[in-house]
Amino acid sequence: MSNEAKLWTAPAVIVVGFCIVMLLGIAQPSLHTTMFTIGLYALIALPLGLIYGQGGTISMAQGSFAALGAYTSAILCTRFGFSPTLSVIPAVVMPACVAFLIARPILRLPELSLALVTLSLGTVVAVGLQRGGDFTGSFVGLSGAPPLPLVGNHPVWVATTLWAVVLIVVIMYSHFVHSARGRSLNAIRVDRLLAESMGVNVPFDLSIMFAIAAGIAGLAGWFYVHTLGYIAPDSLGAHTSANILFMVVLGGRRAVLGPVLGATFFTFANDFLPGAETHGLFFGTILVLILLLSPDGILSPQAMRVLRRLFSRRDRVSRARLPGTAEVTEASR
Repeated sequence: MSNEAKLWTAPAVIVVGFCIVMLLGIAQPSLHTTMFTIGLYALIALPLGLIYGQGGTISMAQGSFAALGAYTSAILCTRFGFSPTLSVIPAVVMPACVAFLIARPILRLPELSLALVTLSLGTVVAVGLQRGGDFTGSFVGLSGAPPLPLVGNHPVWVATTLWAVVLIVVIMYSHFVHSARGRSLNAIRVDRLLAESMGVNVPFDLSIMFAIAAGIAGLAGWFYVHTLGYIAPDSLGAHTSANILFMVVLGGRRAVLGPVLGATFFTFANDFLPGAETHGLFFGTILVLILLLSPDGILSPQAMRVLRRLFSRRDRVSRARLPGTAEVTEASR
């Protein structure tokens, strides 16, 4: 497959999959709401797949950045009379600026320490929102956020708009991975010292990617608050960040469609599994199996090779069982 074809494979899969599910939603309208949930998770998870899978930088603060974007937009709309069309810019810029400012000191840390620090950052954001009094709605949260511009609260149009944004992010992701800066980011993941010796400005590049990931998460928070009309400190937080990391690891942190696949699996499994205890047991077992059998996720090259072997072996077995196959094979010998 040529590089040009590879660039458009992931967007094509997104478009075809979305159209199929939305058509099925005519008979099952709840699928439209499910598609919104998947799209929201995918929009938060895609930039994490970029900075973690391509740059080797883990973050447990994506949910908190989404909450920061949601609260920024909700406060501007409910307290200062902004329209959602205008509040989308601060909703993206605010978490991006916060992420850029804290990136330089924390991105030098090892992977485990970085995960703990970003998780702690999520706790700080949640506590700050809870202690914000009437300004942030305290523990109760903020309600009355106006609906999305142009599309309102119509499930089909909301899901379509959200997935259009997801599609744009996937296209940009696909092109970035094959660009010179994408290769530089991969070089940072493989060997930071080697990347620096080749002229890559590692602290700046990682800080920019960290800020972009936070800004896209803030955009997802904007969609969230103006679709539901409500946001609380525990709506998007540490638990969301943990779920997002699970989606990236499950689907494939180095594959463009990995976060989308992980978001799809998580959402449907979450809908069908009964009870919170069952959720924890199921997702924990899946995570352990993935880390043991395919550390780079379902869409990793290793997992794809295993699947190809299984299907080719099954195909050979099925052909061997067909009448007359044995005689043909013997004759060919």
